[in-house]
Amino acid sequence: MPSGNFKRLYQSIEMPVATYFTKYALPLVIAGIAVAAALVYLFPELATDGIFRYVFLAIPILFSVLAITFPLLQGERRKMQIDRNLHLFLIRMSVLSTSKLPRKKMLEILSKVKEYEALSVEIEKIYKLMEFWNMGLADAARTVARKTPSPALADFLDRLAHSSDAGEDIEEFLSKERDVAVNVYLNKYETALKDLDLLNEIFVAVLIALMFMLVFIALLPVFVDVSITLILPGVALLFVIIEVLVLYLVKSLLPSDPIWHNMEERTEVDETLKTVLPATYAACVALAIFGFYARVPLTAVVALVVTPLLYPGFLIRREEKKVRARDENYDAFMRAVGSYAASAGSAVTDGVGRLSKHDFGELTTGIEVLFKRLLTRIDQIRAWNLFAAETGSNLISKFTEMYVVGLSVGGKVDRVIDIISTNFVKLMGVRRKRYQASDNMLGTLYGMSIGITFTLFSALSLMNLLNQMNEQFALSQTTIVLPIALQSFDLSLAEAIFLLIVFAHALISANLIAFSGGSHKHSFYINFAVIIWMSTVTALVTQMMLDKVLNL
Repeated sequence: MPSGNFKRLYQSIEMPVATYFTKYALPLVIAGIAVAAALVYLFPELATDGIFRYVFLAIPILFSVLAITFPLLQGERRKMQIDRNLHLFLIRMSVLSTSKLPRKKMLEILSKVKEYEALSVEIEKIYKLMEFWNMGLADAARTVARKTPSPALADFLDRLAHSSDAGEDIEEFLSKERDVAVNVYLNKYETALKDLDLLNEIFVAVLIALMFMLVFIALLPVFVDVSITLILPGVALLFVIIEVLVLYLVKSLLPSDPIWHNMEERTEVDETLKTVLPATYAACVALAIFGFYARVPLTAVVALVVTPLLYPGFLIRREEKKVRARDENYDAFMRAVGSYAASAGSAVTDGVGRLSKHDFGELTTGIEVLFKRLLTRIDQIRAWNLFAAETGSNLISKFTEMYVVGLSVGGKVDRVIDIISTNFVKLMGVRRKRYQASDNMLGTLYGMSIGITFTLFSALSLMNLLNQMNEQFALSQTTIVLPIALQSFDLSLAEAIFLLIVFAHALISANLIAFSGGSHKHSFYINFAVIIWMSTVTALVTQMMLDKVLNL
C-alpha cells in the first residue's frame, strides 16, 4: 500500500492518531502480553514445550498486529463504501442542482441519504462545518478532503472547493464531475467483468488439477502401502477451501450491484417467501428422515432432500425475469414522462395518465397503479416510492427516488429526467454485460459439475473392482513379488467424501452464479437443486455403466 494511502487511512479515524495509540492500541498490546504471561503462569509445563512456547510468544504479537491494522481495516472498509456510491451520489447531487438550491441545503439533503453509508457521513461533516462552525463551502470541503479515507472523494472535494472559490456554476461543475465519475465506475465495472471471465477459466483449470489429485490419492493404495483414510479427506478439504476462496474473490472483484432493491416496502415475492420457505425447509427435513428410514441409497437421498428447494427458487427466478424486463422499459417510460411535461406544459400526472394506456411490458401494470395513486393527490412522493418498491428493482428504486427528490425541491422536470435517463442507460449497459458473464459462468459450472461427478464415481467403481481383485487373488498372501501394494479400499468412506465434494461444489457454484448476476439472496436454491440432481443422475448412470463394463 503506498505511504500516502496508508497515512490517509490512519487520518480517517475519528480521533488523533496519538490518542488512538494511547487509549486503544497500547492497552491492547499490554493485554496481549498479560494473556501470554497468564498462560505461562497457569501452564508452566507447556511454556517449556517447543511448539507451545512459540504459541505463547505469538499471542502478544497478534494483539500488536491487531492494534496496528484495525484502523487500516476500518479505513479500507469506509473507503470501499465511499467509492462504490460516489457515482450515484454525484448523479443525485446533479439532480438537486437543477433546482438552484443553496449549496448548504443540497449537502444537508445528501447527508440524510443513509444508503450511501460512509459517504453520507463525510458529507454530513461538511454540512456541520458550514452550519455550526460558519465555514465556507471551500474551507469545509478541504478540511474533510484531508481526512477522508477515499482519494477519489478527496479529489472531488478539492475540485469542489476550487470551483466554489472561482464562482463556477454548480450545475455545470457537477455535470462534468458526474460524467467523469460514472465513466470511471463503468470502466472499473467492465474491467471487473473481464477479470471474472479470466477467473472463470483459472477456476476450471484448478478444478481439473484437483480432480486429478483426488483420483490419484484415491487410487494411491494400489502403488504404495498407505491408507487413504486421512489423505483423502485432507485433499477433499483442500478442494472445498479453494472453491470458497474463488467465491470470496468473485465477491471482492465485482461491484455490489444487486437486481433487487433494499427499500422498506417489500415485494410480493418476499411476502410469499415468508410462507413458502419454512414449509420448504420442513419438507427437506421430512424427505431426509424418509430417505434414512427407507434405506434409500445415499446418493439418491442427497438429491431427494434438496428437491423442495426447486419451488422457491423457481418463484424467485420467475420474478427476477420480470424485474429485468421492468428495468428495460423504465428508461422509455421516464423519457416519455419528461417529453409530455416539457412539450405540452402539462403536469406529470397527466403525462403518466396518457402513458398508462401504452404498452410498457412488465412495467405497464405498475404505471396504471401509479396513475391511480397520483389522481388521489394524497401523497405524490409516496405514490412514486410505492411504484418503485413494487417493481422490485434496485436501479428503478434509486433513480425514482432521485426524480422524486429533485422535483420536490423545485428541479426542472425535463432536465431531471434527462440526467436520470442518460445515466440509467449507461448503468443498464454494463448490467447486461454482467448478465452475460453470469450466464457464461452458469454453463461452465454446470458442465464442470457433470465432469467432477463422472470422474469421482468412475474412481469409486475402479476402487470397487480393485477390492474384488484383492479378495479373489489374495495378493497380500502370495510370495510372488508384484510392482503393486494393493490394499483394501474403504468404499463407504470414499463414497461419503465424494458426495460431500459434489454437495459442496453444488452449493458454492450456485452461490457463485447468484452473486455474479446480482440475484436475490435465495435465488441460489434453484441452481443448487439442479446441480445436485444433475450430479446424482451422472453418478448413478456412471456407476451403472461401469458396473456392466467391469462386471462388478
